[in-house]
Amino acid sequence: MNWLRYIGILVLLLFLQVFLLDNLHWLGLVHPFVYLWAILLLPVELPRWLQMLIGAAIGMIMDLFTHAPGIHMAGCVMAAYLRPNLLAAYVQDAERMKGAITINAIGMGNYLRMLAVLVVVHHILVFMLEAFTFSHFGYTLLQIILSSLFTYAFIVMFELVRKNT
Repeated sequence: MNWLRYIGILVLLLFLQVFLLDNLHWLGLVHPFVYLWAILLLPVELPRWLQMLIGAAIGMIMDLFTHAPGIHMAGCVMAAYLRPNLLAAYVQDAERMKGAITINAIGMGNYLRMLAVLVVVHHILVFMLEAFTFSHFGYTLLQIILSSLFTYAFIVMFELVRKNT
């Protein structure tokens, strides 16, 4: 994927996140974070520090729009940090891979498993930092589960649409 196309997808995802998904109030429990797909689409051959830097920039943009100082940034940096490890865990020849992590590149099963782990870890970090207490652990856990499911569904849908175009 060329950088111009990647930047276009990133801007579209951030626009969708900030102006549509963040303004939908689904019982206060469901918060899909589709911008996470942009971290997954980063080229595999990028060094980890650059992936983490790009993740930090994406998270900082989200933090600026959501008035959540550092919460999304922490989640994005963690996702970018874990991405190469997850790729190596789920894909045999990960070190020979080029380009973005897609269904075509690593297969449907590997993609879905890797995405599930990435989404759940990101959401656990974001929602636990946001709550910053265990006094409402049940509510926070419900937010993590429902938001992870919706984020997962949106990203899989986006990936399937992208795959077919």
